[in-house]
Amino acid sequence: MTGSGKSVIVVGAGIVGVATALCLQMEGHQVTVLDPKAPGTATSFGNAGSIAIGGMYPTGSPGNLKQVPKMLLDPTSAVSVRWSYLPRMLPWFVRFFAASRPSRVAQIASELATIVPTAGAAHLALMKAHRIEGIVKPLGWLKVYSGEKSFAGTREERETIERHGANVQILNQDELRQLEPALAPHFTHGAFQPDNHFVTSPVKLTEAYAKAFTGLGGRFLAEKVTRFEFDGSRVRQVVTDLGMYEADEVVVCAGAWSGRICKMLGFSVPLDTERGYHLNIVAEGGPRLTRPVVVGDHSFVLAPMQDGIRLTSGVEFAGLDAPADFRRIRRMLPLAQKALPGLSDTVTREWLGYRPSTPDSKPVIGPAPGLSNVFLGFGHGHIGLTLAAQTGVMLADLVSGRVPETGIAAFSADRFSLSV
Repeated sequence: MTGSGKSVIVVGAGIVGVATALCLQMEGHQVTVLDPKAPGTATSFGNAGSIAIGGMYPTGSPGNLKQVPKMLLDPTSAVSVRWSYLPRMLPWFVRFFAASRPSRVAQIASELATIVPTAGAAHLALMKAHRIEGIVKPLGWLKVYSGEKSFAGTREERETIERHGANVQILNQDELRQLEPALAPHFTHGAFQPDNHFVTSPVKLTEAYAKAFTGLGGRFLAEKVTRFEFDGSRVRQVVTDLGMYEADEVVVCAGAWSGRICKMLGFSVPLDTERGYHLNIVAEGGPRLTRPVVVGDHSFVLAPMQDGIRLTSGVEFAGLDAPADFRRIRRMLPLAQKALPGLSDTVTREWLGYRPSTPDSKPVIGPAPGLSNVFLGFGHGHIGLTLAAQTGVMLADLVSGRVPETGIAAFSADRFSLSV
């Protein structure tokens, strides 16, 4: 501990906010987390459970622009847009496609490679420090394909992450059967990343971090931030629907809601939501999977969670307020049953979450523009679970007055004023 003893407010109780609060409390700060929802029960609840230390490849890629029309017309594609929301998305899409140029993809991957490969070690260190066991397992991450064409289409991604140190093992049909015998035999190609970890219950990991945090004296308040009071360039008070709180430092880790918080703070970032759906399927008596499996032909994941097989799929652009539409994820169930013969059709949960996504696939980590006591940690997109502990370490360094071991310039909010 540093013993610096600052009072810190963290806005957001998802996996990033809770891990950050825990890292700060471990430093000797006195931390309060504000969120109307219980820790880990929003977006952090429903992901596919991978700590993806090979997750350096951005969402945008050079072929995106050509593929978009086809994907939008295919009811089982990985991407959908609510047409009523499209006008609001256009500025984000302009930046997204600019970030999808080959030179930018290479640059973004290099920048993500400065923080993603150590993300697993950051989680393991945090869990070891607080004796958290039985939730995270070193089982890897498997992607499977039913033909040469679909497998070859991911070559650039594989080669990029391998250049940055990811361990990718190419598997043939027989090797796939040995690794996951329950998968359908029509899968002919696979890419296995053995160094990834599998979180068998993401909400339980968040709750474990939350328990460690409160055990050190931190507190959660189920309150919604409504505005801020300022004293020059400093936030003087955080105002909620139930109270007013002073703090030396404020850290924004509110996931997809962070854009609204930033507007309250007087600046904006191009943050939007890649809405993600899952179905929880009864696993008892059915086929056995050992680890998460990505079915690359249709871009869905089957993950053997503690409470059933989780089918996650796709991205929907519709913002934070549109009602859920489970028709697309329901259409994926027959495809999942084809991939995993014997999979039950008994669904015990339908779920929607909100990935906080920037157009360049990089999180926002660092000081807030124009404010001397506000720090930001959001916009992790598809790698929020992966980078949660790593982000917490970096923000704890910043709040404690240290320069993070990993550089933060590439993740500054200021980068958006310099790009398209």
